[in-house]
Amino acid sequence: MKKFLFVVAFVVTASIACAQDKYEFMTINYESLYNDVCVSIDGETLLTERADLPKEEDKKNLTTNPLLKKVKEYQDKGWEVMTFDTYCVGIYPSYIAYLKKKKN
Repeated sequence: MKKFLFVVAFVVTASIACAQDKYEFMTINYESLYNDVCVSIDGETLLTERADLPKEEDKKNLTTNPLLKKVKEYQDKGWEVMTFDTYCVGIYPSYIAYLKKKKN
């Protein structure tokens, strides 16, 4: 009986230790063509806002400041950056940040 209880306790402990963490995922996309910042959270929420660029940055389509400001905002809320990516539509780059956060 002791061996059986030991095996059950071991199996339960091992399964708890091996349980995979659950995460929420987010993308933050800055479209330099339209100065839009789009936030998609876990495939359920989509937020879009116009980036408020200073006049000297408004003409330069290479700024990543709107993306970085939004990433910082979500890092302060517990989100962790996984990676960044860039792609171009014509001459206008778009910048993407991929973030994750453990589910409670």
